[in-house]
Order: sequence, then C-alpha cells, then structure tokens
Amino acid sequence: MGVEVMIYLYGAVCASMIVFNIVYAVLIRGSEPRLAKRQQRFLRLVSAQTDRLSRGEPVERRHLDLLQRELRRVRNLAAFEPVLRALTAEDAPGGRAYLEEIQPTVLHLSLVYLHRDSEQTAYFSYFLSHYMLHRHLPVHSVQEVLLEYMGKENLYCRVNALQALCSFGSPEHVVEGLRIQDRGSVFVHDKILTETLLGYTGNHETLIDPLWKELHSFSERTQLAVLNYIRFSSGAYRREMLSLLRDASAAKELRLSAVRYFGRYPYDPALEPLLAFASESDPLRWEYATVSVSSLARYPGERVVAALKEALHSPNWYIRYAAASSLEAHNVGYEDVADIVTGSDRYAREMLLYRLETHTLHRKGG
Repeated sequence: MGVEVMIYLYGAVCASMIVFNIVYAVLIRGSEPRLAKRQQRFLRLVSAQTDRLSRGEPVERRHLDLLQRELRRVRNLAAFEPVLRALTAEDAPGGRAYLEEIQPTVLHLSLVYLHRDSEQTAYFSYFLSHYMLHRHLPVHSVQEVLLEYMGKENLYCRVNALQALCSFGSPEHVVEGLRIQDRGSVFVHDKILTETLLGYTGNHETLIDPLWKELHSFSERTQLAVLNYIRFSSGAYRREMLSLLRDASAAKELRLSAVRYFGRYPYDPALEPLLAFASESDPLRWEYATVSVSSLARYPGERVVAALKEALHSPNWYIRYAAASSLEAHNVGYEDVADIVTGSDRYAREMLLYRLETHTLHRKGG
C-alpha cells in the first residue's frame, strides 16, 4: 500500500510540473504581442520627437511628462529600451539630440527606481549604463544615486550599477563604488570586477591613478581585480609593480599578478626577481615558478634560455609546459636544445619536442 501511495504522489508531482510548464508557456507567448504593441507605440512617439529635432524644434514637454509617468513601470521601460537601442545603433537623425533632451527625465527615473526592489533597480542600472551620456564629470547627480544602488545587497544590482559608473561616471565615483561593494556582504568575483573596470569609457590613466593610491584600503580580492585591470590597461606602473613583486609580505595572488604584469610589459630591473622565481624548487611555490617561467618568454638573453631549459627538468607538469612554451617563443632550434633532446630526462624531452613540433605545424599551416 505504501508503494502505491508513493507512485500516486510521484504521478501527481509530474502532472503538476507539466501543468505549470504549459501555463507558463501560454503566459510567455501571450506577453510577447503586448510587448510588441508597447514597442510600436514608443517607436511612434520617439519618431515624432526626432522629426521635430531634425527640424530644429525641441522635444515637446508633454512627451517628457509622458516618459516620466510611463517609464515608472518596468514593463514599459523594457519596451522603450529597444527603441532607444535602435536609435543609437543606427545613428539616426536626431538620435544624439534626443538622448540629450531626455537626460533630466532619466535622472528623475533613477530616483524612482532607487526605491524599487533590487531586480528592477538592477535593470535600470543596465539602462543607465547604455543611455546616460558619457560625461565623466565629478559633479553628476545620477552618480550619487548609483552609489546608493551599490549599497543594495544584490549581486546584479551592484554589478550593473558599477558598470553604469564605469560607463559615464567620474574616477572618484568609480573608486567609491568599488569601496562600497568591497564593504558589502555580497561576493563579486575579481574577474567580474576586472572586466567591469575594463569597460570604463574615459581615460584609463585617470582612473588607475586614484585606484593605485587607494589600493591598500581594499580587500585582497578587490586589490587583485584592480591589479589585473592595470595589467590590461597600462604599462606605466612598472616601478610600482616591481615594488609589489619584491614585497615578501604581500599576498601570493597579488605578487603573481605583478609577475604577470612583467610578462606583458618587459622591464629590465624585473629580470632578476623573475629568474629567482623561475628557479624556485619548493613544490608548494610552484605557481611562482610557473608564472615567472611564462613571463620570461618576453626577455631575451642566454641566461633566460638557460633558466628555461633548467625549468624543463621540473617534476611539475605546469612548469615544464610553461618552460617549453617560453622556449618556443624564443624561437630556439633543435641545435639550441640538443642537450635536452639527447638527454636522459624523458619528461623534459617529450614536453620540448611536443611544443617545437606543434610550432612547426602551425608555421606550415597544419
């Protein structure tokens, strides 16, 4: 009897899931025509205003009032956004001027969405990142509102708000936004932070300078994101990165980021620390050796080649692979590594031959 009850319950659950999926699909399909109708309506309204702008006339006040009233509903905002996207993507006549005209309306709406639930605020942050004009001014009311958005304990809200700040905000507000998310309890991965900072539309040097000055006020995770951002954006911080590289008290991931920096931007004073890391024999510090060996691909000289050949004898597969790849980047020939090829270390020989043969195949188009 108990088995039969379990079967009936299982069947009821399956039937409920089927009914739910059917109802959900019907609701979704029913909402699509309504969304399309709202989009067409906004397209007509916006087209009428861009026609006015092309004739040298301003946007009508009643149009701005209508936007303030209707875009309070997120479903209307979702219908309005594709219209703006097409207007800006096609560089339509009056498109830029229309965006200029609706900026005060967007500011008003930012205050409205501040008091909505986090999902709606996150969506409006996305809207701001695309349709607020890129000014990067220290004094800009929307930036202050975005900092309040950053205070919400919601991942998407924080990420979208930071993206919006990077889109049009001043360096000071971006730094403050980073500080707010750093103090929060919502975890934002360092790679997401780095990618968001790379989306900054202003001059990267003007953002990097205050970030570096405030670096030690951030948590290790945010520091790593900032260091990786600097690595992808500027080669002007070699001296500062060298200081970090030599700081034995610094966290491992931060020092590794500095090692990677010198793999992207060669710096003669960094060669000695890189060679020292490359010869690291402690198996617990294999990451230092691996990353340093990879970075040595950009440094010429017999000492470098000798260090890379020595690293081929490491018991760690990753170090051997990095060493073989760096030797390949140095364009060494078989005669340069004859001692490895004819030597007794089978693992070093196989790794090196694999990389050299792969390089030859690529060069021949294989």
